[in-house]
Amino acid sequence: MNDLFEGPTHVEHPHGEEHLSRAEKRELRAERKRAAKRRRRALISVLVAVVLIGAGGYFVWTKGTAFFDDFDPFGSSAPDEIIDYPGPGTGEVQVTVAAGAAGSQIGQTLAESGVVASAKAFTAAYTANPNAASIQPGTYNLFKEMKASDAVTALLDPANRADFIVEIPNGFNKAKTIARIVKVTGFAEADVTAAMADAAGIGLPAEAGGNAEGWLAPARYEFGLDSTPTQMIAQMVAGTVATLDSLAVPIENRQTLLTTASIVEKEAGTDADRPLMASVINNRLAIDMKLQMDATLHYFLGTTDDASSTTADTEVDNPYNTYKYAGLPPGPIASPSVASLQAVLTPADTDYLYWVAVDPVNKVTKFAATFAEHEANKKLYDAWRAEHNAAKD
Repeated sequence: MNDLFEGPTHVEHPHGEEHLSRAEKRELRAERKRAAKRRRRALISVLVAVVLIGAGGYFVWTKGTAFFDDFDPFGSSAPDEIIDYPGPGTGEVQVTVAAGAAGSQIGQTLAESGVVASAKAFTAAYTANPNAASIQPGTYNLFKEMKASDAVTALLDPANRADFIVEIPNGFNKAKTIARIVKVTGFAEADVTAAMADAAGIGLPAEAGGNAEGWLAPARYEFGLDSTPTQMIAQMVAGTVATLDSLAVPIENRQTLLTTASIVEKEAGTDADRPLMASVINNRLAIDMKLQMDATLHYFLGTTDDASSTTADTEVDNPYNTYKYAGLPPGPIASPSVASLQAVLTPADTDYLYWVAVDPVNKVTKFAATFAEHEANKKLYDAWRAEHNAAKD
C-alpha cells in the first residue's frame, strides 16, 4: 500500500520523547524524515496522474464531440454532390489521352483542361457508358465546359481525333503509302517522297538496297501532330524489322523473303492460297521457269490489281516483267502481310506449277501440275468471264 495513506513504520511513543534515549530520539527523527519524503513522492505521482487523466479526458472529449457533431444516425446529411456542366460547351481545346489511362485518369486530365467540371462527373459517365473502355489513346478536339456524358461520347468518335491516323493495308506499295501519308497529314508529296528516299533517316537496313519498297509494315499508325514524314516512315520500317526478327529470318534472306511474299500477297485470294502459291514460285524457280506473274506487271505499269494483262504488257522491257525475265523481280512489289511471310517460310509441298483465278469475285483459284490441267482451268475462267460479261450486258 502507498505510504501516503498509512502511518510511519514505527509507532511513536505515546508518552512523549522525554523517556527516550539519545539514540532512540535520533532514530525517531530519521524515521519522520523518511515518512515525509515518501509522502512527497506519492503526492507528486498523484498530481502527475491527475494531469495525464485530465489531458486524456480533454482529448476524448474534443474528439468525441467532433465525432458526434458529424454523426447523423438518420442519414439526413446529403452525399457529396457530383459537379457537372450542363453542356454543350464552348470554345475548343485539344486534350491528349495517354495510353493505358483509366477512366478516372482521363477524367482528371479533362478536368484540368476545363473540358469537364470534375473528374468525378466524368468517371461516373465513363462507368455508365458500356463503350467507354474502347476509348483510344491520342489527341482529341473537344469543347470546354462539356457535360461529362457528352465528353465520353466525343472521345468515342474518331472524327474528333486531332492526331494523324495513317492506315497502311496489307499489299500497299510505296507509292500508295506516300499518297496515304500526304492525304492524312497534308504534308507536301515532295517532302514525303524525299523522306522515303532517306535510307539512313528512316532506318532502312542495308539489305534493302536503298529502296523502302516492301519494308513499310502494314498497320494502323497513330502519329503525334509534331511527327515528321521521316519519323512516320521510320516507324513503318521498324515494324517490318521487328516482324522479321520475330520470325528469326536471317539478314541475308530478308530481301528475298519480302520479294517472294509480296508476290504472294498480291496474287492470293484467300489465306489457303498463300502456301500453295509459295510452292508454285519455288517449283518454277527450281527449274528456271519464268514466274509469269501478273502482279509484277501491274506493279511497274501502275495498273490495278484486277486489271487483265495483255500480250503487249508481257512484252514491255522492264526488270519487274516476270514474263520476260526469269527469276524473282529486283525487289518487293508491295508490303506483305505476316500471313504471306509465313507462307513463304513454310510453303506447301506440291508439284504445282500453275494457278488461275477461275472466279475472281468469289476468290476461287485452281492449281495445276501440268499444262494440260492448267488449260482446263483456264477454260473455267473463260466461262466465268463470258458469264460475267453477259451479266453486265
